[in-house]
Amino acid sequence: MVVEPEAYRKVEMKNFVFLSIFISFYSNAQLPVILHETFDKNNYGWYEHESEHHKLLIKEGKYFLEAPEGGWMTYFTPYIEPEKDFAITATFTQLDGLDNNGIGFIWGYDGKEATNTFTFTTNGNYRIYTTDPSRHMEDVWHETDLIKPLGEENTLTVEHKKGTLYYYINGKLLTTTSAFPWFGKHVGFVCYTKMRLLIDDFTLMHNIKINLHASSELLGVKENMGALINTNYDEVSPKISADGKTLYFGRKHSPQNIGGINDKEDIWISRATSTGWSRSMNMGAPVNTASTNNLLSVSTDNNTLLFHTINGFAFIHRTSEGWSAPQDLGINFKNESQYLEGSLSSDGKAIVFVAKLKANTFYRPEKDERDIYVCLKKENGKWSSPIHTGKVLNSARDEYSPFLSADGKTLYFASDGHPGYGDVDIFMSRRTSDGWIQWSTPVNLGLGINTVGFDAYYTLPASGAYGYLVSNIKGYGLADIIRFKLPKSIKPDPVVLVFGKTLNAKTQKPLSAIIRFDDLTTSKEIGEARSDPKTGDFKIALPAGKNYGYHAAASGFLSVNENLELVTLTEYSELKKDLLLVPIEVGESIQLKNVFFVRSKAELKTESFSELDRLVEIMNENPTMEIQLEGHTDNLGQPEDNLLLSKQRVDEVKTYLVSKGISTKRITGKGYGGMRPVALSNTEENRQLNRRVEFKILKK
Repeated sequence: MVVEPEAYRKVEMKNFVFLSIFISFYSNAQLPVILHETFDKNNYGWYEHESEHHKLLIKEGKYFLEAPEGGWMTYFTPYIEPEKDFAITATFTQLDGLDNNGIGFIWGYDGKEATNTFTFTTNGNYRIYTTDPSRHMEDVWHETDLIKPLGEENTLTVEHKKGTLYYYINGKLLTTTSAFPWFGKHVGFVCYTKMRLLIDDFTLMHNIKINLHASSELLGVKENMGALINTNYDEVSPKISADGKTLYFGRKHSPQNIGGINDKEDIWISRATSTGWSRSMNMGAPVNTASTNNLLSVSTDNNTLLFHTINGFAFIHRTSEGWSAPQDLGINFKNESQYLEGSLSSDGKAIVFVAKLKANTFYRPEKDERDIYVCLKKENGKWSSPIHTGKVLNSARDEYSPFLSADGKTLYFASDGHPGYGDVDIFMSRRTSDGWIQWSTPVNLGLGINTVGFDAYYTLPASGAYGYLVSNIKGYGLADIIRFKLPKSIKPDPVVLVFGKTLNAKTQKPLSAIIRFDDLTTSKEIGEARSDPKTGDFKIALPAGKNYGYHAAASGFLSVNENLELVTLTEYSELKKDLLLVPIEVGESIQLKNVFFVRSKAELKTESFSELDRLVEIMNENPTMEIQLEGHTDNLGQPEDNLLLSKQRVDEVKTYLVSKGISTKRITGKGYGGMRPVALSNTEENRQLNRRVEFKILKK
């Protein structure tokens, strides 16, 4: 006699991770083995839990299930293309309990009622069933002598091939049916009554191709961020600062949220210390309100927060007293999905985000499917309407949580439409041009980062040293923030993180300023940042491959410009550099550090134009200001030749300024040759310091 199971009343959903290999299996030898687990260790995040009612543990190389009365079901959510061939197999050993009740597989489960099952009893019966009402399938058990008794291993296999399902017990074909529908994406294990059960050697094969990165580097151990950050509430959507020292994240339904336990999400913050991380704190108003607060991104300088508004975006800027009220960016669009995630580029010039708009590649009114878009900051300071990023990035399904790394090219995002391991996997793609439509084929970040569940909300600092994301596996509560060391093969391209303070050159006190950086080759501004109005702290990320000029700008001050050559940069580094601002006062002198000449000639290089154009702008803003240009050389060569060259270079700079509309009456010039060095001319580096052009303010 077979005892019919109680209805599926005890269900638990957890995410699992597996090792991808290739083996030969039944008639599906040609299929890739997507997932394989031998349970030697819980390296891949199988759900483990103990209560007075049930147990799920990795124990002595097995997945141990102790089920209560009424049975138990546990399932995961692999990436499945239902129309393609697949096979699942595992061994089951019933240790005790009734031998006339079912054990086995579920697949196509929708998380509610609809499912397909292949189960057996250790007294020699099997059952194949689908809840599909169109099949009119009888719910009956059949006898077979292929099943081993209680205490011995039985191997179950379900194989889908060209529209037919094949059912195996202990390697022997039992029967076939036509294919069952996939009501949902879940696959799992079930037992229908109280028992102790061992599960081992689980394999999922599927006729899909996952585009993986070529490297065989292994992922480091995932590290829970600890009890000072994670709680028994949901910690979600982490945002790590560019320097890796400040972590922002959401916390759901905490009594300490502004709106209490009914507050769906507040933004919390933790800072790195010499011993770990500080206890997380609610950021308070005006960052948080009593309703949901959707922080999308944190600027590289750590002084601006990007939030999603009803139909667009808003900035909240750091002030000397705290944080500003939200400032709407004037971007308006109708997102047909209730969800939106995004990222601010490190240069502050682009917002990459996901939304459902009519420009979606596979737009369907009835489908809540989002694509990746970008809004770009124009030269006039306004933002463009959303621009679609093209068909390479965007699948026919849903894209999630894009994160644009500090190099401005490497995009990490999640998707349930590109082949992977789980319900949603994290992918990487790189921009292949200066535009936003040409991208490399998305690469799956692989098992260890991805699981067979939901993986998204991935972020990393400018160094790319660690990746941060959310996990619900063996943590402090519902969802926790974790991190891991990132393999080199999936790191972004290197950048230099320049940090320091914006200072009054005369008083050395902090100043609130805008930091701008230029591509000296094209003479175009390519990025901007802000300094902390209270401390003057700033950070900018400069990607490899360009020569940069950068400076701070503030009303009433002249900028001391700096430059950095990164054409051959091969690894991440950090550079401390304070940016000085000189008050516009008579007698003050400023070196034009980014004015360059052809060697031994008075011919300006194009890299000089950005700095000279800024001097033109300053003189236009101060129409009564008069200056004296002063040229200097090193002391190599004949003094009379150096004096002549310095005068000619001053004349060349004056000619450029006049060509831009500055009156010749406002500019005088003088060459000093090598008579006024600022350093000993005993090294080439010092001689470069002595070769310079300065200007002195003669009249405000």
